[in-house]
Amino acid sequence: MLLVDSLRKRYFFKVFASTILVGVAVISQSIIPRGLGALAYGNFNFLTDFFAQVLGFLSMGSSIAFYTKLSKRHNDTKMVIFYLSFIVLATAFVLLGVGLVGGLGWSRYLWPGQRLGFVTMAVVFAGMTWLVSSMSDMIDAYGLSVQGEIAKIIQRILGLGLILALFWLGAIYMRNIFIYQYVLMLVMILFIFHVIRKNGFNIKFSRISQKDVQSYGHEFYTYSQPLFLYSLVSLLICIFDRWFLQWCNGGVEQGFYSLAFKIGAVCFILSSSMTQLITREFSIAYHQQDMLRMTQIFRRHIPLLYALTAVLCCFVVANADKVTLIMGGRGFKGAILPVAIMAFYPIHQTYGQLSNAVFFATDQTRLYRNVGIVAMLIGIPVTYFLLASQAHYGLGMGSVGLALKMVVAQVLWNNVLLYFNSKFLNFSFGWYVKHQLVSVLVFIIVAFFTTWVVDHCFYGKDVLFRFFFAGFGYLLLTVAVVYLFPALLGLEHDDVSAVLCKLKKTFIITKQETM
Repeated sequence: MLLVDSLRKRYFFKVFASTILVGVAVISQSIIPRGLGALAYGNFNFLTDFFAQVLGFLSMGSSIAFYTKLSKRHNDTKMVIFYLSFIVLATAFVLLGVGLVGGLGWSRYLWPGQRLGFVTMAVVFAGMTWLVSSMSDMIDAYGLSVQGEIAKIIQRILGLGLILALFWLGAIYMRNIFIYQYVLMLVMILFIFHVIRKNGFNIKFSRISQKDVQSYGHEFYTYSQPLFLYSLVSLLICIFDRWFLQWCNGGVEQGFYSLAFKIGAVCFILSSSMTQLITREFSIAYHQQDMLRMTQIFRRHIPLLYALTAVLCCFVVANADKVTLIMGGRGFKGAILPVAIMAFYPIHQTYGQLSNAVFFATDQTRLYRNVGIVAMLIGIPVTYFLLASQAHYGLGMGSVGLALKMVVAQVLWNNVLLYFNSKFLNFSFGWYVKHQLVSVLVFIIVAFFTTWVVDHCFYGKDVLFRFFFAGFGYLLLTVAVVYLFPALLGLEHDDVSAVLCKLKKTFIITKQETM
C-alpha cells in the first residue's frame, strides 16, 4: 500500500526543498557560464533548447496526460511502461533524424556553427531530461513528493560537488558538461526507482501486449490530438526564436540571452515545484466533480505563489548588474539588460503553469490550443522586427529584443488563460489583474529602494557584500510591508495571524522539548 504524504506536508517540504535547490542552482549556474564563456555557453543552450522543443513537439502534451491519468489510476503499471518506452523510442527517432540531416549536409543551416557530435549529445540530453521529468511526475502523482524532493536535493548537492571539481581541474568544456548532465540524470533515475519500489510500486519492464499498446496509444492520442497543431506551431515558433537569434547575432548574444533565461529559471524553482502538486489536486477534484474545491485551490494558491515569485524576481531586476556579474562574470556584461528584463518572465510564468493545470486537468485542450496558436503566430513578426538588422527593416536588438518579446508575450498570454479560467471557476478576473500590477509595483519599489540605500552607504564595497546586504534589508522590509498589507500575497489579516500563532506554538513546543 502506498504511503501518501498529506498535501500540507508535501507543500511545506516542497517550499523547503525549493529554497535549498535555489541556493545550489545559483552556485552551479554561476560556475558553468564562467567556465564555458559566452560563446560556448550560448551554443550549448542553443542546441539543448532546440531538441527540447523537438521532443516537446513529439510529446504533444502527453507528459501532462501521463501525470493527470496516473494521479487518478495509481496501479496502472502498464501505462507507465508504455509511456517510458514511448520516450525512449521518440528520442531514438530524433537521433536517426539528426543522422539523416548530417548525411545530407544540411546541419550547417539548422544548427549554424555547431559540431555534429555536440548536436547528437544534445539529443540524448533532451531525451534524458524528458525521461527524468516524467519519472519525477510519477513521484508527485503517487503523493510521494517529500521523498522525491529529498532525492532531488541529494542529486543537486552531488552535482554541485562534481561541477566544483571540474572547475577546480579546469575541465569545463562542452563535452564534459554534457557528460556531467548525463551522470546527474542517471543518478536521479536510480533515486526515483528506489523511492517508487520502497513504497510498494514495483515497475517490471516486461513486454506489454499489442492490444495494450493500441489501447494506451488511442487514449493518449485522444487526449493529445487537439494539441497536435498547437505543438507543431509551438515547435516552429520556439525554434525560430532561438535559431533567428543565433543566425542574426551569433553565439555570444545567444549566451547573453541564455544566462538571462537560466537566471529566470532559478527564480521560478519555488513556484514550479508546487505546480505538480496543485495539478494533482485539480485533477482529483475535477474527477470527483468538486468544482468548489477547484475554485478554492485556485484562489488559495495562485496569488500567493505569484507574489512569492515576484518578491524574488523584483529583487533580481533591481540588482541585475550584480546578479549578472556573480552568475556569469565580466564576460557577460552585455547580459545585464536581458537579465533585468527576463527577471519578469517567471512572475507570470507562475500564472501560466497553474492556469495550464486547470485546462489540462479539466480536458479543455481544444480551447487551450486555439488561444495558444493565435498568441504564437502574432509573435513571429514581433521576433523578426526586434531581432533583424536595420538593413532588413528590424531593430537589431539581439538578446535584449528576444527577452522583451518573451516577457510581453508571457504577460498577455497568461492573462488570456486567466480570463477563461475566471469564467470556468467563477472568480473575479479584475481582482487578479489588479493583484498582479499592485504586488509587482510595491515589491519593485522596495527592491530599488533597498538597493539604492545599500549602494550609497557601502559604495566601493565588494559586489557580493552589497548584494547580500541589500537582500537582507529587502527581506526585512518586504516582511514588514506584507504584514501591514497581506493582500499583496492574496491573504487576509486573519491568515497572517493564524500563521504567526502556529509558528509561536511550534517555537514553544521546541523550546520545551530542548529544556
